[in-house]
Amino acid sequence: MGSHNQSTETRIAATCLVAFAFLLFGMVIFEAIMSAALEAQKLTWERDFLQKSKLRHVMPYFLNYLVIGGVGLFGTVGLAQVYGSSHRRITAEVVKLAGLAYFAINYWLWAAMWVVQYKITLLTDVPTNPPQWLMQAFKSSDAFWSLAGWGGQGPAIVLFLGLAWLLSRGARLLPRSAAAAFLVMGVVHFVMLVYVGLHGAGLDNTSHGFAFLLDMTMAFGRIVAFLLAGAALYTEKGIFARSVSSRTRVR
Repeated sequence: MGSHNQSTETRIAATCLVAFAFLLFGMVIFEAIMSAALEAQKLTWERDFLQKSKLRHVMPYFLNYLVIGGVGLFGTVGLAQVYGSSHRRITAEVVKLAGLAYFAINYWLWAAMWVVQYKITLLTDVPTNPPQWLMQAFKSSDAFWSLAGWGGQGPAIVLFLGLAWLLSRGARLLPRSAAAAFLVMGVVHFVMLVYVGLHGAGLDNTSHGFAFLLDMTMAFGRIVAFLLAGAALYTEKGIFARSVSSRTRVR
């Protein structure tokens, strides 16, 4: 009965990882469309304030990131549970904690920021013409987005490198491919931190080709890595590569 329940949970976790990958892809397409639309409209602070004052505009973003974070966390914990169940239990626990921090900061905190800015707009009864002091407060609150953007960098690096290490014990092509993808993601995140540190946190991706390349690699690399991980977990039969020490003991 326990084995059946474990198999069911593994399949659910695998489905969550695949769903997370497709949800990420959907958000990338949606954000690209919205970014193009906002650029065409020449979004100003006043227009942004007016949009954030509408609950019907804010809640879809809040709920989307809330759901995406939950789905991704469940799948990641399941992945760490399966591939860290043998000789890498400490690594698996670290990955689970890093996953919790990563999804809480990058998705749930990011989701909460939409509601925070919406709450600021409620300080006036006329969102079409907010007072100057409130507009300044609204502009200042934009800096809080960096809490999610920068706060999640450390957990992201630990999570991706940890998943790469766990998945590398898979004996088949799928988990090893996922391990390679997560390894690339961890390295890219680190390179981005170094690059931004050398060029300044205010650099614009549109004017820095290398930064844009790193940003696109992170965006689509996450999709590929989690999709491969989901496929590996869904087809996993407990066939793991043996370590050198275990082969020595067998001999």
